[in-house]
Amino acid sequence: MISSEKIANEIFKILKGSGVSIQLYTDEGENTVDPENARRFYLKDLGSMVNLDETDSNREIRVSVNRNTNLDEFKDTLFQIKNLANRSIIEYTLKSFTKKIEPKDQDYQAQKVRDMKIEEGISPAYGTSKSSYQKLESAKLIIKHTKAVNEESRGSRSRNINAIYIENADGERFKMPTNNLAGGRAMLRHVKEGGEFADAFGKHIQEQTVELKRLKEFANYSKRNNLVNEDTAEIVEAVSQRISTIRESINKLKGCKCYNETKEKFEAKEVKINETDRTKLRNQFTVRTFDESLDEALPYVNALVKEMKSLKERDAFAAETLDSLVNTIIGMDKVRLRKGVDVRSDPENPMANSNMKDKSLNVQLGAAASYLAGVIDGGKDQDQLAVLLSRFDDEVDNIKDGAMLKKAVLAIKTLVSKTKQPARETRVPSEPIENTFEHAFEKYDFNKIFG
Repeated sequence: MISSEKIANEIFKILKGSGVSIQLYTDEGENTVDPENARRFYLKDLGSMVNLDETDSNREIRVSVNRNTNLDEFKDTLFQIKNLANRSIIEYTLKSFTKKIEPKDQDYQAQKVRDMKIEEGISPAYGTSKSSYQKLESAKLIIKHTKAVNEESRGSRSRNINAIYIENADGERFKMPTNNLAGGRAMLRHVKEGGEFADAFGKHIQEQTVELKRLKEFANYSKRNNLVNEDTAEIVEAVSQRISTIRESINKLKGCKCYNETKEKFEAKEVKINETDRTKLRNQFTVRTFDESLDEALPYVNALVKEMKSLKERDAFAAETLDSLVNTIIGMDKVRLRKGVDVRSDPENPMANSNMKDKSLNVQLGAAASYLAGVIDGGKDQDQLAVLLSRFDDEVDNIKDGAMLKKAVLAIKTLVSKTKQPARETRVPSEPIENTFEHAFEKYDFNKIFG
C-alpha cells in the first residue's frame, strides 16, 4: 500500500505545478512546511481546499471548492488529483460550497483528529471550573485557567490558560515555563516514559516551548513595527519557518512512537550569543528604542542567522564542487577504467541496479559518483576526477536546485560515455556546457542507466 506521506507529497507536486499559492497544514490543523506531513492543502487564490483524510479503515482525497472557482481552469489539476486517487486505490470526492473556503472551515476536522489522537493514550480533559486535568497512566497534566471553564463551549479546557503543571507518580509537581499546551502534553509523555523534569530531554522540551514563545513575540514585534525590510526580511522568514517547525515537533512528542524516535536522535545543544551579534540584531530590529522584553529572543534569532549563513556556504561549496566536476569531465578526451572493469556488466554498478530507480535523484547520483570514483584508473589526470567524484558524493544531498541536479545528471552521462567513446565524438569545446552534454548523450537514456 502506498504510504500517506508519499500520496501527500504527490498532491503537493500536482498543486505546485498548477502555479497556485499553497498553505500546508497537518491533520491536526497545525502549519507545516513539509509536504509529507501535510494532510490539508489550502489554495488561497482559489478559496479551495484539498484534504487527505485517513482512518484505520479508509483513506480519501477530498476536494472542496467554492461556487466562484473556475473549474475550467482547475480541471487539469482536478484530473491529476483524481488520477492519483485511482492509482493509489483510495476514494476521491469533489464538493462545492456556496462561500469561499478558509482554513478555519476545516477546524472541526482537525479537532476530531486531535481528539482521536489524544484518546490514543492521554485522557480527555476533565475537571472543575478553574482547573483541568489530563492523565497518561500515572502522570498528570494540570491546567489552571484565568476564566471559568464553560462546559457548553467545545475546547474551553484548552483556552484561557494561566499555568500548566506536570505531576509524576510520586506526586511531585513541576510548573512548565510557558502556557503552551502542546508542550505540556509533550512533558506529560516524557514523565510517563520515566523521564525527569530536569533531565536533558526534559530541559529540551522546556527550551522548545520557551524558544517558540520568544520567536512568536519577536515575529509579532517585527511586523507590528514595520521592521520587515530588505535587510531583515530573510531573518523574519527564517523565524516564521522555525516557529512552524517547533510547533510541529512539540505537537508530535505527545505520541509514544514519535517521542521515542525523537529522544533516540536527540543531542543537547546550547544556544548562545556574543555581544557583537546581539548589538547587530538589536540595531536591525530597533524602532527608536529597542524593546528590552525581546532581548531574550535574540539568541534564538542569532542561531537562525548563523544557520542561514552556514547553509549558504554549504550550498556554495556544493555548486563549486559540481562546476569543478563538470569542467574536469568536459576537459577529458576519455576516461580510463581499472583493468577488467566494464561498467555495463559490473554487478557492483548501482546504475544497473533496478532497486535504485525507487531512490531519490540525489541518492542515485551520489551512488553513481561513488562507484565511478572507485573504478577509475590511477594517474595524475584521473586522480583529480576521482577526488571530485568522491567530493560530489559527499555534497550531492545538499543540492536541491532542479537545474543543478539536471547538470549533474548530464555530467554523469557524459562521463560514462567517455569510458567508451573517443573525445572527437563527445567533446565540442565551442558549445555551451549544456549543449555539449546533450550532444554527447543524445542517444543515451538516463532512465536506462539507473535500472
